Amino acid sequence: MIQTSTTFWIVIFGYFTLILGFGSYFAKYNRTTSDFFFSGRRFSWWLISMSIVATGVGSHSFLKYSAKAYQHGFSSTMTYMNDWFFVPFFLFGWLPIVYYTKIHSIPNYFERRFNKWVRVLATIAILVYMIGYIAIGFLTMGKTLEPILGWDLYTIIMVVAVISGVYITFGGQTAIIFTDLAQGFILIFAGLFIFILGIQYVGGFGSFWNSLSPEFKLPLAHFNKPSNFNFVGIFWQDGVAGSVGFLFLNQGLIMRFMAAKSVNEGRKAAAFNVLLILPISAIVVSNAGWIGRAISTALPGVLPDGLAANDVFVAVTNVVSAPGVFGFIIAALCAALMSTADTLVNASSAVIVNDIYRPLAKKVKSEKAELELARWTSIAVKVIAVILVPFFNSFDSIYEAH
Repeated sequence: MIQTSTTFWIVIFGYFTLILGFGSYFAKYNRTTSDFFFSGRRFSWWLISMSIVATGVGSHSFLKYSAKAYQHGFSSTMTYMNDWFFVPFFLFGWLPIVYYTKIHSIPNYFERRFNKWVRVLATIAILVYMIGYIAIGFLTMGKTLEPILGWDLYTIIMVVAVISGVYITFGGQTAIIFTDLAQGFILIFAGLFIFILGIQYVGGFGSFWNSLSPEFKLPLAHFNKPSNFNFVGIFWQDGVAGSVGFLFLNQGLIMRFMAAKSVNEGRKAAAFNVLLILPISAIVVSNAGWIGRAISTALPGVLPDGLAANDVFVAVTNVVSAPGVFGFIIAALCAALMSTADTLVNASSAVIVNDIYRPLAKKVKSEKAELELARWTSIAVKVIAVILVPFFNSFDSIYEAH
């Protein structure tokens, strides 16, 4: 168990108290399901863009990409740098379609484009993906906090699920966007702060740079080797399957753009995210692995012998930071989970209400009744995700489970 301090706990509890306050405050803005899911379509590009940061950088991102950075060096950033290829298709094709048609969900578009049975298939596929992703997020957070808190894994998951569920259930998309705005800044600051602290810890940038092997410094992976991390594999897995799925078919992300006040605002948000935010995010989620490798070379014995790559983020953060700072970093990791989970819970609720309930309902309910249903489905999605955690925990790693 990693040693903590009073300062650590003050930071952690302060963060969660602040997050819970968001849900209570923004609940007053939700009078209809349109408010709950799309925030009345009234937000500017910069707010959308910063909230996307928190959605795209999940708690598993720090662990997974730090592990890859620890094993393969700077080429680990390739996984975050593939989206540019698809952005024109999104900006001038997909975004205007989803915005001007005012669809309520991705399955809704498939029915308009094809037929109702395609909508049914899309509904099933998207719900399975999103709820599974939420469960993996809970598992990641539980695995991260278990050695810090010393609690049972499932106790941690239950506590995190309840806390994150409060502001999502009551605050809706407005609470999510404003919460993710704050958490986006926290994530970027925390990640860059680890990098600065780590460089200072190993004796400055020169010492850090000289501790890394030439191959570790390569910006791109080798073309087709090793089999589990190469240029071809990264492009087709993260670039094509990952980016297309995330950018075009991720209900949670699309709902962000649906909340923009115009298509042009959405385009600005997407362009700003790809040109500036994603490169910064690549450094934020990967640098603990680079620092870990530098510490292992320059200061042998500081990190445990045989340190598993999946544990490098927490180990490096604990070594290079003071207790209060460590608490802030762990709060940032919690922010990453909250931000990804809140988006996907709200998106799952939108799909259930718009693609299951409304097509099957024999009579139209009032907006107030549908808003109540949306909140209950948010709770149900959380419960199902928690139930699925043991299944995903049966895999050898979080990466394989995902």
